[in-house]
Amino acid sequence: MRAALVATTVSALLFALSPAAAAGPSPELTYVPEVDLPVTVVGGAAWIATELAKRGLAPDACRWCAVGPLDTSVRDALLWSGNPGAAHQVSNVTVLAVAPASALGLTALAAWQDGRTENIAADLVIVTEATVLAMNLNQLTKYIVGRQRPYAHFENADVLHCEGAGCSRPLAHDDDLSFFSGHSTAAFSLAAASGTVASMRGYRAAPWVWAQGMAIAALSGYLRIASDRHYFSDVLTGAAFGSAAGVLIPYLFHAPRARVAGPDTRSFRLSIAPAGVGVGVAGAF
Repeated sequence: MRAALVATTVSALLFALSPAAAAGPSPELTYVPEVDLPVTVVGGAAWIATELAKRGLAPDACRWCAVGPLDTSVRDALLWSGNPGAAHQVSNVTVLAVAPASALGLTALAAWQDGRTENIAADLVIVTEATVLAMNLNQLTKYIVGRQRPYAHFENADVLHCEGAGCSRPLAHDDDLSFFSGHSTAAFSLAAASGTVASMRGYRAAPWVWAQGMAIAALSGYLRIASDRHYFSDVLTGAAFGSAAGVLIPYLFHAPRARVAGPDTRSFRLSIAPAGVGVGVAGAF
């Protein structure tokens, strides 16, 4: 955790001290508001709906109940014994507030620093779109797999029977939704998507967007294990899946287009060859 906090602080300082980039053209991303905005809104609404309907969607009992030696040993090493609820609360603040504020804020700041404020709206929608799509797939996997959470498997009294201020006693229908970590998926998809968009745009602050986001995401993964809400394999899978979604969704669906001065010279023509013996395709692309 200390290493993650140091990395976060250093990244912020380096970004703040970096010189402003000269304004100039940056690659245009493929962005269609009529498509991307509805996808983002519907994806976010779907995630919220599945959260609200968790009691009915969650499995009645664990389908994956066994625990391997690696997950057990990492849990024993990282668990906040006596106060896992504090780790749970900090992880919620980290993922629900700090991670999105960092990812979206630094992406916007990177565009502003390079004099490209016209990119901000599209950049933020693309980052959010990648994150909500990753979270929808994560949610679907949780309900299908039905892995028992560590606090339920080990009957951790500090979680199940906590009392007083700071108590974060989970609801019973949440006991079997451990695989894979939604917090890690969200944090890593935000970090990877914001970093990928900044890199594709060619922003000078792109390395700091990556560093800040990944440091916060790593911290969130640690806290999910420390709070006894997830196993190491849950967090590792969430980190891998979230990172992959954060990179691939912007790259595959929003690949940059070079900004070219002058008229568009692309053309396409279908012609019939003499004597009707074939067809030809000609054009400049």
